[in-house]
Amino acid sequence: MRFRHFRPALFLSAALAVAGIGVPASEFIQPVSLLKAPDFDDPGPAATPGDDNLVYRLVQRFVPEGDRGRPPPCDIATPGPDTANFPNSPLTLPKGRSYIECDPGTFSLAGANGTPATWSWPFLIRTGVTDACELRLFSQGPTVVGPTASTPAFDGFAPLAFDVKIHVWGEADQLWIPIIGVEAFVLTGIASRPFNVGTEPGIVLLVEHRMPGDWLLEWNVGCFGTGGNGIPDILSLPDMGVQWALQKQLTERVAVFYQGFYNAAGIPYFPSDLVSGLGAQWTVTQRLAVYASYNWSLDRDGSPSGGSSGFAYAY
Repeated sequence: MRFRHFRPALFLSAALAVAGIGVPASEFIQPVSLLKAPDFDDPGPAATPGDDNLVYRLVQRFVPEGDRGRPPPCDIATPGPDTANFPNSPLTLPKGRSYIECDPGTFSLAGANGTPATWSWPFLIRTGVTDACELRLFSQGPTVVGPTASTPAFDGFAPLAFDVKIHVWGEADQLWIPIIGVEAFVLTGIASRPFNVGTEPGIVLLVEHRMPGDWLLEWNVGCFGTGGNGIPDILSLPDMGVQWALQKQLTERVAVFYQGFYNAAGIPYFPSDLVSGLGAQWTVTQRLAVYASYNWSLDRDGSPSGGSSGFAYAY
């Protein structure tokens, strides 16, 4: 029988099945519309109360992976905030989970060589689009640059940067084996005029070493674009930069760290080329962490010292 002769019988059988005629109750099939798209306000798969938000639902809809079971809980300690210290972790957020990190207490002091004092409010917004990739938006935020002998003070909004971080290899529970990640970003011209340095790319290798005794060593090395002559400090032209931090977990909630960087291209708020400092992080709740550090120049070039303090919230 050719299919065009079979179609009327097929449609008749389907209609009888839908109507329940001649079909046992145990075999009755409820028809489902294949054209109905889920609403964004529908709960995600097997939602955990308090952990199923709009961002989580959007990521699950746009990047489907089948049934992932219950969504992972919001946890500020896994993988942890990136802005607490200088280097970024190679670990990424679970799919659908997000952090917002803000450092309103960020400043550097005026230098004897004419480097101005600065204050800024950096922020970082990050969301996991898969378990091994996260999208990020960051900026130095509102910034005030103090006066010098030759220039008046000015202020504005520092450039926005669009960023992606990928977890390449390694797990947090493996001792000695390094964890590797890659971060790439584009600094845009979305900024106030005094801070607009055009479009500048950057790429960074992220490495983390888990050691016995709750010790953690993180280091990053990358190439940072820093713009042209309009930038209001002594940052170099696109060049290599390195950041590092050695951290000790004192208790389940409190950690201290020694950190530093070479070449301020990666740490734009602190205009000096060789810096080290001390800091601490306190995990207040499962969703909230606060942190602070104070840092000083080792080469006596640029700003002599400065600090940063802020918080990170998981949702």
